[in-house]
Amino acid sequence: MERIAVVTDTGSNLSFEQAKELGIYLLPLQITIDETTYQDTLEISTQDIYNELAKGKMPKTSMAAYQKIYDLFEELKKEYDTVFAVPLTNGLSTNASTMQSIARELEMNVHVIDIYSTCELEKHVAIWIKRLVDENKSSQEILDIVQPAIDESNSLILVKNLQHLKRGGRLTPMAAALAGLLKIYPILHLNKSTEGRIDVLNKVRTEKRADAYAIDQIIDDIDIQHTHIYIIHSDFLKGAQHFKNCFIEKGVPEQNIHINYISSVIAVHTGLGCIAIQYIREEN
Repeated sequence: MERIAVVTDTGSNLSFEQAKELGIYLLPLQITIDETTYQDTLEISTQDIYNELAKGKMPKTSMAAYQKIYDLFEELKKEYDTVFAVPLTNGLSTNASTMQSIARELEMNVHVIDIYSTCELEKHVAIWIKRLVDENKSSQEILDIVQPAIDESNSLILVKNLQHLKRGGRLTPMAAALAGLLKIYPILHLNKSTEGRIDVLNKVRTEKRADAYAIDQIIDDIDIQHTHIYIIHSDFLKGAQHFKNCFIEKGVPEQNIHINYISSVIAVHTGLGCIAIQYIREEN
């Protein structure tokens, strides 16, 4: 029987306690504030980041420490035949490419899954893969099951201020060009078609229109009864609840709608008051 490990990073918003309980290996990304670098979730919390953003601080993020990835993979090689790595998308971080490089150096069989996103989709896919591993699926069976859903998944983002994303270099040139425009509410997205980069889906003149456009786009794109919708926010629960109510009114089953915070390493780039809506079809 194939021995398979599952690895993700803290972009997934998993805590180390949750990851341990699930049997998933977790790598901490890094956040730097005022020249001090912290291990995400180990040394600094999401709420800490929100507090720093509220003070006007502009933290920076970086991939998991190279040595931490190397040491983990070296240990996994002793126990497992195959590793499924589910990092935040290669379009936003070098974590994935570093994992691939280390896997080659250690001559390991590692599948680095690009989810073309992060946060709840990253968590969802990592947990899904672990469940399939526990069902004794082979690595090829797992790929055949999860990849089509990943390819169809999507993330829409509504931000109050594009300057955070522009500063971090996570926007496509078209999206970055909108950052200086007044009275423009862009609807951003990242998915397979954008190669995990944040791009402009549409732009409107009011926040209300942006919200309505995002909801209509999602409803048109999904099987209402068989899709997980994740509404995530950076300290904007009221906005998240509004979207949840709108989806329920459109016929989405309440149990398919989940609200959570935007993970700290992503909130650094979105700023406060951001709403992102991520969706992926239900597992068969």
